[in-house]
Amino acid sequence: MGLDVFKAEVEKLLGYKLQPVRAYAFDRNIDDFGWVTGEDGKHHFTLFIENGRVQDEPGKDFKTGMSEIAKVHKGTFRLTANQHLIITDVATGDLPLIKGLLAQYKLDNLSQSGLRLASSACVAFPTCGELLCYFSDAIVYTPR
Repeated sequence: MGLDVFKAEVEKLLGYKLQPVRAYAFDRNIDDFGWVTGEDGKHHFTLFIENGRVQDEPGKDFKTGMSEIAKVHKGTFRLTANQHLIITDVATGDLPLIKGLLAQYKLDNLSQSGLRLASSACVAFPTCGELLCYFSDAIVYTPR
């Protein structure tokens, strides 16, 4: 199946024609951490999850903290392509509670270096066929 056939099938399922192709360039692939407010007035917090691991460690009760937030949060959680988490759709009235839990469990710590914030885990060979998977060892070499 070529691209034209695939596009025709998608358009058939949609019931309308897709717009013409437009130029687009990805100029970055990092997450914007911290709080933002959407056009609808809801608040969203992008949370740094080191190497995509939500776990409790000595002095870092991240898994427990996420569990406590999940018990009271009325919005949703979204995973980013960079293995981080966005706590979405937080109403203004719920901000103090969510911010308090983030602080209590040290989940609001965004003072990491740019290198640490941009780091991620890789499943490596043979699961991932990417040429750059040898960077999976970066977890060993990333400074603490």
